[in-house]
Amino acid sequence: MDQADFTIQILNEYFSKIATWSISKGGFYIWLRLESDISTKKLFNLALREHILFNPGMVYDKNDFNHLRLSYSFASLEQLEEGLIRLSQLIKILS
Repeated sequence: MDQADFTIQILNEYFSKIATWSISKGGFYIWLRLESDISTKKLFNLALREHILFNPGMVYDKNDFNHLRLSYSFASLEQLEEGLIRLSQLIKILS
């Protein structure tokens, strides 16, 4: 299983009730849209403390506070699984 398919599998299991997502064609990332209105800046800071890195949507559009860009090409499957599960927990805590 490649990293993209593995990431989608984790998203289906842990994010289906808290977010929707779209896969970039030809890219190595997924756009995640959060269902709740949580502070992506606060989420970013919490996640960073736990060594989880993503790009908030506001990096690409100053008015986008609901999206996260998840890159999966540089992480191992184990890192993806651990990081995404923990990220889902942080989102639920902030919701």
